[in-house]
Amino acid sequence: NNKPSMLTVAGECLVDLICTDAGLLKPHLGGSPFNFANALARLGRGVSYVNPISQDCFGEQFVQALKESGVHLLGARSPLPTSLAVVQVDSAGSPSYGFYREGVADRDFAPLDTLDLFPRNSSFFHVGSLALLPPDGEAWGKVLVELIVDGTTTSVDVNMRLKVTRDLPAYIHTVRTIMRVAHILKVSDEDLLALNLPGDPLTQARALLGTHAQAGLDTQHHVVTRVVLLTLGRHGAWALTTTDEIFQPAPQVEVVDTVGAGDCFYAGFIARLAEQDALARVPTAAELTSALQLGAAATAFNLQRAGCQPPRRDQL
Repeated sequence: NNKPSMLTVAGECLVDLICTDAGLLKPHLGGSPFNFANALARLGRGVSYVNPISQDCFGEQFVQALKESGVHLLGARSPLPTSLAVVQVDSAGSPSYGFYREGVADRDFAPLDTLDLFPRNSSFFHVGSLALLPPDGEAWGKVLVELIVDGTTTSVDVNMRLKVTRDLPAYIHTVRTIMRVAHILKVSDEDLLALNLPGDPLTQARALLGTHAQAGLDTQHHVVTRVVLLTLGRHGAWALTTTDEIFQPAPQVEVVDTVGAGDCFYAGFIARLAEQDALARVPTAAELTSALQLGAAATAFNLQRAGCQPPRRDQL
């Protein structure tokens, strides 16, 4: 069939309860994987979303938002409540988070069930953020390995959330193991510090490229991390391969807040690589440049709005 390959996304959908100046909590639909899936679909890609969604009022809003964007929902509806995050935004527009993640809908299934749900016309799988926390992270690592063996391109967004874990060494170990099964890896300078990889972020990001044996995972399969997307907040981003390093300055716009900015950037980056048929191989310098530019355009649109509000392609 001539339809473009489906991009499949797994991970949390949660409600960001953003603290206002008046001390009130204003809800916004969020969660990094939800934002990413929503943004990819708005940019014109075929997208499926794996995790269960709650039957509560917030879940209804998630379903409506994803369907309006054209996302195909693979998971069941869950009687458990939607995940919550209380978000405080500082004077620079940067958010900090407090999470409520126990007994929630998006964790109401076994990650390995994804293998049964995975669309036949999908050749790309993404997972990241809170899904990487143990014990879920170990299971998602096994899912990634199985999909790699079947020829699927894998993507991981590290997006470390240190306040959520009670066992930081186990969290770091799990994430560093999962990073080795990503063909395309998104990591920030803050993620690298959280992972005990200090020093120059660009040097550390370069070291993440290449072929890795899957220590800690039950496989003899080796994975080549083809692309590392290193984000530096207001200092821009780098797209790295073993042959090219391309820099993209941060958008120069009036910032309302930065909620979802990284998700929109990555969605633009992946959407453009998909358009260029460059997800399953090492992209050229020109392809990386074009992908970074679409990522920056999507981010600029989002930065000028409260919460994560990704653009449609005709809005860029």
